[in-house]
Amino acid sequence: MKDRPFLLSTLVDFPDDCQRIEWTEDLVAQLIDRLHWMGARRVYWNYYHAGHWEWFFAYRPLGGVAKTIENLGDPMRVGRRLAHERGMEFFAVIKPYENGVSHAHPKAVLEQDGIIGLPGIGGYYHVDPWVLARPELRVKARQADLPRGLESTPVTRVQLRQKDSTPLRIRPENLEIWTSEDNNGYSKRDLEFDLSEDVETCPCDVVDIDGNPVSSQGDDVRVLNITGLNLLDPFIAVTTNFEDNDGTFANTAVEMVRAFGPDDQLLPIVVASHKAIWRPDRDLRTGDLEYDTGLGGAMVRLDVSNSASAFHNVLTHTANAPDGVIAFAKGRNTYVSGSLCEGYPEVQADWMEWVSDCIAAGVDGLDIRISCHSSWTDSPEMYGFNPPVVAEYERRYGVNPDVEPYDPVLLGDVRGDLYDGFLRAAKARLAAAGLPMHHHIEIESFRPDASPSRTRSRPGNITFHWRRWLRTGLTDETTLFGRAWPPERLLSDDFVQDVLDEVAATSVPAHLSLPVKVSGTDGGRLADQIEYTYRSGRLDGYTIYETAALYDRHKTGADGRLHFLPGLTEAVRARAEELGLL
Repeated sequence: MKDRPFLLSTLVDFPDDCQRIEWTEDLVAQLIDRLHWMGARRVYWNYYHAGHWEWFFAYRPLGGVAKTIENLGDPMRVGRRLAHERGMEFFAVIKPYENGVSHAHPKAVLEQDGIIGLPGIGGYYHVDPWVLARPELRVKARQADLPRGLESTPVTRVQLRQKDSTPLRIRPENLEIWTSEDNNGYSKRDLEFDLSEDVETCPCDVVDIDGNPVSSQGDDVRVLNITGLNLLDPFIAVTTNFEDNDGTFANTAVEMVRAFGPDDQLLPIVVASHKAIWRPDRDLRTGDLEYDTGLGGAMVRLDVSNSASAFHNVLTHTANAPDGVIAFAKGRNTYVSGSLCEGYPEVQADWMEWVSDCIAAGVDGLDIRISCHSSWTDSPEMYGFNPPVVAEYERRYGVNPDVEPYDPVLLGDVRGDLYDGFLRAAKARLAAAGLPMHHHIEIESFRPDASPSRTRSRPGNITFHWRRWLRTGLTDETTLFGRAWPPERLLSDDFVQDVLDEVAATSVPAHLSLPVKVSGTDGGRLADQIEYTYRSGRLDGYTIYETAALYDRHKTGADGRLHFLPGLTEAVRARAEELGLL
């Protein structure tokens, strides 16, 4: 066991708390009281500056936000004061790459709410106002390898690829092609085309969004080639006329479709299906599809009903999830939706203002987290080619990576070094205020075999030098941030063991942070996870992520109080008492 006491903590991501409930200081006090009673002695609170809150104000589904801010002012400052009154530590958490969520809207939809968005292939992104005024500072894609004149290049062949060689039931009379000018409602086209079936060799290993094997290099996979086309439409969708859910033509979205132009030239595309996380109910007949937002690894079945009445399409990763459409658009988004590039001095200066704001709020320290909602893409390896990054790479290696062959490992190191410049400045400013700096080590996304669901949540083409942070004192403590794996899996994983060995060698306290959803609403299971982490002897604490999962966040009880889920916090308190944490 560790010599230092094991610390139970919680993370508050307050926009999730106040989406539906109009919070008052009394409700915040109820939350902090329950966390303290449960056994938590430290609160982590995700930081949102004024521009972030403007984003939440404008987003219609978040009905409780405006009144909450009117009632509280800055919620973090209220939370800090109430936590301190109860003898709890209070740490702010900043997410430098967070500036809005990676999903686009039709321009007309945003205009209804008076929102100006930044354009992407699939629509307009609603982003932080600071980013809206400086869109060129976002993480930029490599463009040199894109063919010129894509807008005027027709699609002459579409290839549909199944994950294996299972016999197909799709015939020419079953296929439908839909097109759209603006990704806001698609029309079925009456087109003449030829359809042929073939078996090809899978050129690479394919995994789904969670990293599960789909196809292996060398496997036989069955393909359909739709030829005789001459499509210039910006958005093209392929469906079938099957009205059941018995289909077997399945693959990940990014592997299912390929598009070819004149002379059978393979065209760069981004893909979509009926899958979505935000605004999950999609219908290509009347609305938009979600292009290039990190869902390309989700499994899609094509030969099933595509009727909106056939399913309630909250995102599911299971192979039998209904969908019925695969769509594509030519090209590549020039920028990720909202994340800013660490190479610009003005970006780092903006981040430093966040650090100063947290210090002024009276926090006990700062934790920094990489993962965000603003950099999601199906091709993260194609981003990070901003002028400061390109210039530094060329200075070091004599090659312009945006237009010449380059080494992705070296490019990742360049970006990681630029990011560390921000960390050193933040560390110095916090140290001058007598405050510690912590940093997340994201054990499911920093790993070399990270699944697409995790690589999408962080900027691609960048190496986060977590080992350097530990060895050089850049982080006083660290949060080992997991998302889906339980402690039993994490603490037996080779990469996590490597991290823990480094933590032990550098004597940096480490806390495991896991979402409540890993245990569901089973308080006993959550308590078991805390105990397992405690008894491992390799960690200094456990962070319950996040507080909005501990109670009914849609409404208060009849008495106007928070309605905590039965048995959840009670089980944690009972186990904390058994372990001597209270």
